[in-house]
Amino acid sequence: MWRWRKALQQWVLRHTPREAQARLTQRRIYLLPTRFGAIMLVVALAVWVGALNYAVSLAYVLSFWIVALMLLSVLLAYRQLAGLQLQARAVANVFAGDEARFLVHLQWADTQPRRLRLRWYEGDTVLAESTAPGDYALPLAAPYRGQLAMPVLRVWSEAPLGLVRAFSHVRLQAALWVYPQPLADPRELAWQGGEGEAAATEPGGDEFAGLAPWQAGQSLHRIAWRVYARRGSLAAREFASPAAAGGLPSLSWDDYAANMPPEQRLSHLCWHVLQATRAGAGLRLLLPQGEYHVDAGDSEPALLALARFGVHDAGG
Repeated sequence: MWRWRKALQQWVLRHTPREAQARLTQRRIYLLPTRFGAIMLVVALAVWVGALNYAVSLAYVLSFWIVALMLLSVLLAYRQLAGLQLQARAVANVFAGDEARFLVHLQWADTQPRRLRLRWYEGDTVLAESTAPGDYALPLAAPYRGQLAMPVLRVWSEAPLGLVRAFSHVRLQAALWVYPQPLADPRELAWQGGEGEAAATEPGGDEFAGLAPWQAGQSLHRIAWRVYARRGSLAAREFASPAAAGGLPSLSWDDYAANMPPEQRLSHLCWHVLQATRAGAGLRLLLPQGEYHVDAGDSEPALLALARFGVHDAGG
């Protein structure tokens, strides 16, 4: 059963191209009886068999009436989706671990109300119920950093009789960026100064700038042995140099130990970017793929650079 369902999901993904706008036509709408509808068909069959055996005219009428009701339900359920147009866009970028939202716009030509339901294809929760055209916000978990493309959307209706389900799958062009999850860094970097002022130093110089917890992979020459003798804990000496006149303090990928996982580095850098933004400090973000200048109070360029680190475009 699991293999069959997985094969069906892969087939749906292959035959559902990404599109800017989707319009549901006859070739894109599928019809199946609901559980209640299947029971009604079984009842109609049983009544028809009984009518053959006992030649009861009312039994023939009942069985044919049920079949006619099912055929009418097919037409009515199809009309719920026929001509439906869908467009989508991302609401805003989010941090890893937060909930993303995609805004889906539903529209149809006539003025008749339609009873529609929306959910992600690989999910079981109904995200929205629609009776009128408009915008509907659909939530989606964003557990990982990178680009999050809108997954396949399932739209269906069992109205008005609940005997037949009309459904379709669409894959709309909408995507957002997921920033790294901010992770507090105990050590102080160059932009941190007293009472919200940016320090006029840059990391990597010759002047002693303070102590930070020692991390595996750092040089043994940076260990403050006197501090270790007094406290019993390893601390690393941090050095800085005066910032050039008119220059910006820096955040660098190379400020961290080489064996630190990349996602942890990005989370620390993200935390520092947010702290600098709250303090109203401009900065330079130095990543392997380039250098990014961030104006005071505007963290968006730096956060996007962190989100895009090592990520290929997912086809927004």
